[in-house]
Amino acid sequence: MKLQTLLLLLLLNLIVLSSHAAVNIQHWQTKSGSDVYFVENHDLPILDLSISFHAGRARDPQGKEGLASVTRHMMGLGAGGMTEEQITNAFADIGAQKGGSTNIDSASFSLRTLKSEHQKALAVLNKILHQPDFPEAILAREKKRIVAGLEEAKTQPDSIASKTFMKALYGEHPYGHSGEVETVNAIARNDLKTYYQQYYTAKGAVVAMIGDITKSEAESIAEEMTSGLPQGKAVHSLPPVALPHKAIDKRIPHPASQAHVLMGYPGIKRG
Repeated sequence: MKLQTLLLLLLLNLIVLSSHAAVNIQHWQTKSGSDVYFVENHDLPILDLSISFHAGRARDPQGKEGLASVTRHMMGLGAGGMTEEQITNAFADIGAQKGGSTNIDSASFSLRTLKSEHQKALAVLNKILHQPDFPEAILAREKKRIVAGLEEAKTQPDSIASKTFMKALYGEHPYGHSGEVETVNAIARNDLKTYYQQYYTAKGAVVAMIGDITKSEAESIAEEMTSGLPQGKAVHSLPPVALPHKAIDKRIPHPASQAHVLMGYPGIKRG
């Protein structure tokens, strides 16, 4: 019985590995220099796509840490003359889901939509990508919300520990910087516009698509998504991370009943 179970598990593993190996990931570049990765799959009438940029938190200018996150967030709160409510309703009306995030290295937008509605969904997403309005009143509102969150984070041991850990590990490298109340308050609308023009460029974009479309349709979508982006230069590389010469021990008193312990060291460089 044990042997049969083992053989069944091995067979299942082989099936999984074979299915992974059979995935045909097609790659090309758009006319404006964006990388595209595409998997054609007609199992479901759905299209999933994402577009990412070298626009993460490590690109925050000194004194205005938090700008990367605010810029990506604000792009979806008013674009091409559409209000945030109109954008939300436009996606909801066709059952499309918009997502995305900002991390230390990159910022991204994602979209899941029915194949039958993908042109309508893409039209709204392209307004967000190509024509962000950065409404002044919405920026003021969101800054207040972000600042309130930062003030609350100052009392939370996990947040205190995380910021201290990153600073100890990376020092003055951009990876060690983080948004603070004063730096977020210093962000103005023109900062968002400048950041967008500098980092949301076609040459720095990576488009990924999987779903119920053909290669020619994917090529058309990729061109449509990237041709309207800022046509600036490719984003420069970040400085290398210096390895710590010795261990650093930081102990922070806190009235919480739990202790948060963080340990780490820079890992192997990707690639």
